[in-house]
Order: sequence, then C-alpha cells, then structure tokens
Amino acid sequence: MIRLLDKKTADKIAAGEVIDRPVSIVKELVENSLDAGATAITIEIRDGGISYIRITDNGCGIPADQAELAFRRHATSKITSEKDLDCIGTLGFRGEALASICAVARVELITKTADAKAGCRVITEGSEILENSQTGCPDGTTITVRDLFFNVPARHKFLNSAASESRRIIDFASRIALSYPDVRFNVINGSNTVFTTSGRGNILANIMSIYGSDIGKGLIPVEKTENGFMLRGFVSDPGTTLPSRNRQIFCVNGRIIASSVMERALDKAYKERMFQGRFPIAFLFLAMPPEKLDVNIHPTKREVRFDDNAEVEDFVQRAVSQSLQVEEAIPSAVKTPEMNEKPFVYEPAGKSEPLVKPVEKTEDKSEQVDIKSLLTTLRDESDKSLNRESKIEEIRPAEMRPFEFDDLNVIGSVFNTYIACQSEDTFYLIDQHAAHERIFYERLLKQYNSEEKAQQQLMLPLNFNVSADVSATEDSWISAVRNMGYDIEFFGNNTYIVREIPAFMEMSEAENFLNDLFNEFSLKPDLGKSSVLDKIIMRSCKSAVKAGELLADDEISALFDQLKQCSNPFSCPHGRPTFVKITKHEMERMFKRV
Repeated sequence: MIRLLDKKTADKIAAGEVIDRPVSIVKELVENSLDAGATAITIEIRDGGISYIRITDNGCGIPADQAELAFRRHATSKITSEKDLDCIGTLGFRGEALASICAVARVELITKTADAKAGCRVITEGSEILENSQTGCPDGTTITVRDLFFNVPARHKFLNSAASESRRIIDFASRIALSYPDVRFNVINGSNTVFTTSGRGNILANIMSIYGSDIGKGLIPVEKTENGFMLRGFVSDPGTTLPSRNRQIFCVNGRIIASSVMERALDKAYKERMFQGRFPIAFLFLAMPPEKLDVNIHPTKREVRFDDNAEVEDFVQRAVSQSLQVEEAIPSAVKTPEMNEKPFVYEPAGKSEPLVKPVEKTEDKSEQVDIKSLLTTLRDESDKSLNRESKIEEIRPAEMRPFEFDDLNVIGSVFNTYIACQSEDTFYLIDQHAAHERIFYERLLKQYNSEEKAQQQLMLPLNFNVSADVSATEDSWISAVRNMGYDIEFFGNNTYIVREIPAFMEMSEAENFLNDLFNEFSLKPDLGKSSVLDKIIMRSCKSAVKAGELLADDEISALFDQLKQCSNPFSCPHGRPTFVKITKHEMERMFKRV
C-alpha cells in the first residue's frame, strides 16, 4: 500500500539532506547571518556542537509576524521566483535550513529588527512551535540549538567524538572568516575563545590570527581582474609546500566550496615548480557574474558548477602564475624548503579569559536576561579588543618586486656546480644542471609544437638499435620524434637511422637524448597524450650538463642568457629550483652583524 508520510517523518527525512552533523547547522546559520547583513557574528559551541550551538549576529533581524514562518520548509526571503535561480546572489535560497534544524533538535530563536520596539522569541522542538512571545533584546538574531538528533537516535550514534566535531566546526568558521574579512567573527569552544577577527577587511591579518604567523608571513598576494572576474587572495612561494591540500581554501562569490576546477588551475600554475606529492598553500577568493555559476546542485551548497570550466581554470591559473613571477617566489637559501603539516590546534595559547563566558542553561526567564546581557557584552568587548588587535592589523603583504635577470651579475662558479650571481643586495646560486634541464626541456617542447623545425644535417648519420617492442610499436612514437626535429627512419633489423637532429643540440646531446627516449618507449606509453609526452621528455633530459662539470666563462654566460629566455626559469622540469637566494641582510644576520 502506498501511504503519505506524516509531517514529522517527512521532515526528518528531508532534514537528513541538509543536516548530517553539527557543522552543517553552524554553516547554515552563519550563512543566514551573512545574508542578513551582519557585521559581527559570534559562534559558540559545547560538546562539539552536539549538545549546544549558539549563533549571534547583529544583522537585520526577522519581523515578529514572520518569525514562525521562517521555520516552515521552503520559506525564504532570498528568492521570489524560478527566474531568481539563474542569478543567485545570496548564500542561502532554498528555505530549508531552519526547518531542517528544528526537525532534529530543540531550537530557540530570539530576533529583533531595527524599527521594532521589542524582539520576538520562538521555541521549537522537533518541528513543533512551543512558544512565540515578545522579549527584550538588541537588534539582530540569536539562534540556540540544543540536543542535536535527540529524536533521531540512529543518526546520533554516527556522530564522531566532541573533539572531532569541534574541529569540523572551527575549520568551517576559519574558512568563512577569511572569506568575509569585513565581518567580525568571534568563535568560542566551551569556555575558550578560539579566535577573534577584527572585521577590518585585512585578509592577511585574519590568516595570521587563525593559522599562525609561520603560514601567514611568507605568503604572496594574488590579485587580478578581467572580463567580469576578480581573484584575490594569497599563495605560498613554491618552496613552501605541504603534503596535502588541507591549507587550500577556495571561495566563489562568498561561498566556501570544494572545486576540482580551481585545484587544477592551482596545480597548473605551480607545474614544474614543486615536487610531485607536495601542494602549495592557497587562500583564493573568486568573484564572478552569478549568472555564470550554478549553486543549486546539492542542498549543502558546497558544490558549484561553472558555465565554462575552462574559462575559470584559465583565469585562475594565469592570475596565480603572474603572482609567482616575483623575487619573493625564489626559494631562500636560509629557509627550510618544505613545511611539515601540523594539525590545527584550536585551543588558544595561554590561559587568558575568553571575551565572553558562555551562559549556562537556566530557567527561561533568566536566560532571556542572560542573552540580552551577552549581546550587550559582545558589543562592548568588540570595541575594547580593537587596541589588542592593532599590531596584527598593521600587517600588510610586503611589496612584491618583479624578478629581473638584467639586475644580476655573474661572478663565478662554486664547486663546478653552482653559478654565482649577485644583485645590489642579494646573492644567488644557480644550479647549472637544473638550469640546463629547463633550457633543454623548453627548447624541445617549442620545437615539437612548432610547424617549422630547426634542424641540422649530420655528415655521418646516427644509428640506433632498439628493442623489438619499441620497433613493433613504431606507429605510436615515430611522428613525435620527428616533431622534435629528428629526421629518423627505419633501417631494418630493429635499427633506426637519424640524418638530421634539432638545431640547438650538440650531436652528443642528441644521441644521448634518443637513447634515453627509446628506453622510455619500452614502457609502451600513449604518446597521443601531451601529459605523457611531457613526462617522457622530462625524464630524458639527462644530457644536460652535470653537477661537477667544469664550464668555461663563455659557457656560463651562454647558460645564463638561455635561462633568462625561458618561460619558467625558476625550476627544472622535475620541480627542483634552478636557483636560490640569500639577501645581504640574511647574510649579515648569520655573521651577527645585525
């Protein structure tokens, strides 16, 4: 028999799509606060948000006659018609958050608009309205959520420990606080203030306040505007990496998202500038026309769909790549090249008292007074704390200087391996092998992609005897080798003859490269894929000058000039830096002169 489910059961099922753990509640309520125009938001949790969550804001509030309606499913102030779905400019729009939360928890709403003489207090439990009364309170909204999943024990048992749920909530709060630097966030876990931002619009200061100065002080700013797209934020230099993407935060139109498109763009921007398995730090905030973005993919709204993935990917890649073309992106010789990823410690350093002590559960009447007192205290403490934060708010990204090879003077060679250069106040060491690999790699790819091949004819052809499997799969690789500038043809009995080689290669280089290439071909790769070809060329650059190989002065000068002309002179194709630097000030510190 087909039956219509009763409202309570249907509400619980629907709530499961939106609310699966405490962080879902915090996310939905904070996004509502932001949509309400709040400039100050306090997030309080206890027991990982399982027993207690309170979100307080100074937004526009909800009119008393609409407070109950706010708990109805699909009741929203964000959109009015189907057409609005094509151009969503708010974080929320489904009208499901409050209905879903009150279906699985005990909820109290206290709200007041600026023009109202008194506020409104609504208490719900399991989708039932238990009370709707007037109360005294400041402008804005406070929502308290208690006893999550009290009526859905099957879901409650799948929650993690309080510490684990707290980490999820504070991670979300950290990300959203960076996305809205003009909003003051205060995050309280139990009796401890985890972090507080000033709301002054300083993203870098917020990063350092939340994630620490070790991450914040070495970041490179990113800023680019083009064709209705604007990207801003910060990325790490290629020498500062982590073993995971845990410190990559992406935000689109104020919405924290998981985006494979932006991940790919970031990876391409850092391509060949770091080792495989390492990831840069990135805090990137993208603004784009809302009509080019579909956020109506999933109830959690964490996934988005771009109208043109390639357009977004290309824009982000170019923005980050341009930001890395600066002096500050060159690894320092006195800096540890890679960071060890440390867990995010949420407890505040020291034992200072939190700005506001959470109010314990009391009788309804006294609790109203406590909430009002709490909100007033928050405003007062907000003003008092500005002086305490003035130092960190003075932090600004250092002025970035475009890197100029023309400012360098070659002064010699060290250990027959490193070319020494200096500018006015910085000393550089160029790895001659890594530099030659980069030159060789870019020339070969340029030759491969060029319609006109620059070749030189050999007086005596080169002969190569290859394995049977390489010869048998000739169709898969011979055109690629010819595109590189080799005139090669089958000579019989697994032997190939080469009469012309690329013009930029010495004969020994060309011979060694082909030998290495044929060894790679034995793996039977698909050379139709450009990524596979890139890797083969990359691994076959062994003919570059070696470490310890003595170079004459004119050879050093030629290598330096050729590196200067590369599109990416900062690293070899494998991700190792081509050169490192040490400033005059760093050197003087080493000798205790400063």
